[in-house]
Amino acid sequence: MNKMIRLLSFGALLLVSVPLNGQSFIEEILKVPIKRAMDKSADVRVQEMQGEGTQWEMEAIKGKRLPQVSLTGGYGFMYSRLSPKFPTQYLPISGTPFLEDPLVSNFQTQVFLGSLSARQVIFAGNQINSGVRALEEKQKAERLLAEAGREEIAKEVITTFDQLMLLSEVDKLIEDSGKRLESEHKKVVKGIANGLAIPYDRDKIKLAMLELEEKKLEAQGNRNVLLAKLEYLTQMTKSELESIEYELQTFSLSQVFPTPENRAELKALEAGKKAKEFAYQKEKGAYFPTIFAFGNLAYLNAFDSSIKFRDVPISGDVTLEAEHIRMEPAAAVGVGMKWDVFKGGTHRKNVKKAAIEVEISETKLKDTREKFELLLFKNRSDLKSAEQKVLVAEQRVKIAENNLQLASRQYRAGLVDMTERLASENDFYKVNLNYHNQILDQRTAVLELLLATGELSDKIYNGYGN
Repeated sequence: MNKMIRLLSFGALLLVSVPLNGQSFIEEILKVPIKRAMDKSADVRVQEMQGEGTQWEMEAIKGKRLPQVSLTGGYGFMYSRLSPKFPTQYLPISGTPFLEDPLVSNFQTQVFLGSLSARQVIFAGNQINSGVRALEEKQKAERLLAEAGREEIAKEVITTFDQLMLLSEVDKLIEDSGKRLESEHKKVVKGIANGLAIPYDRDKIKLAMLELEEKKLEAQGNRNVLLAKLEYLTQMTKSELESIEYELQTFSLSQVFPTPENRAELKALEAGKKAKEFAYQKEKGAYFPTIFAFGNLAYLNAFDSSIKFRDVPISGDVTLEAEHIRMEPAAAVGVGMKWDVFKGGTHRKNVKKAAIEVEISETKLKDTREKFELLLFKNRSDLKSAEQKVLVAEQRVKIAENNLQLASRQYRAGLVDMTERLASENDFYKVNLNYHNQILDQRTAVLELLLATGELSDKIYNGYGN
């Protein structure tokens, strides 16, 4: 029975992160800079613009279902000189030669032409529908990748702020340690004056205080770097960022999805795979003929036309003129077909290429899913380890605090020297710094787990630790 209880408890740990401090998932004060960073991200905006571009590409393909109407018009002047040579003929009775010489003529005219034509595809092997569906899935994948980018930005903003809060804890530790060392320094200086202490102890304390000052300067340099990074991510001012403060506590998290299927990148790959499948169907549709309806309405007017025949037998020069020659209207309607029976094997090659791309997307999807499942297992293990390390670090802080108090009393009683007193001070600083680092690691492990399951954005804005 006890063994069964232990097994159930272990299984629950794999699915549930035990909260160490009761709180909502994310500090409320972080939601605004996270949202600002998401809105200001150039990478996310580029991904969104790609989706917008795909939308217009989709609309262009949908337009192929509508009639294609074109209007043409033109004006021109034509001039031509003809010189045909016919076999010589002879008139009956008189025997006079006819068409003995070449018949030279000049022709000129002015022409105005206008036409209105319409064409609408009736059937094209389902290529239009397949093309639209392929672009719909492509756009879905682009939007999902933009969402994945937002989650990555959210994680980056949170972890950067957490590092700032860690530096705030460092400042508190340095300040507290500095106060204790200053108190000890005054006592040692007074003891030296009374012959109860030696200058060596004073110099040891001074050295320790200088080391604290060095750590303080290092922390300030790191803080400036982190603030600059947050200014870039959120486009907020330095003063606005410095006003954001919260206590660095472990994240409270209960049950999460046990699989990575909700992850945006995985959904994007699935949408990409569907897009390739529809693209494959589109290429197969090219084997079928395209059937279309057409209509045409034309107007033609040839005006100021003349033709002059020179040296016509018997008649001499002959000129024929026409004020205009019109065709109105010239109308035609019907149904046509275009079938590319053979284009050098282009259709077959395109279909084969599309089939390979479908296979590539299937392989990539399967491999990525397996990698994400492995990553999720690692993230769960890392979170469990991080939470246990926090508990251990918390116990070490209590012990180090007790040791510090004991060493202070023993030093004042003359039972330990200054070296041991400063060693306990240094241990207290390191253990406390480690404790806050472990909290930061636990928070990072939770963020990585939520990224692995695709729940980070939902947890930030829609839920608490549930």
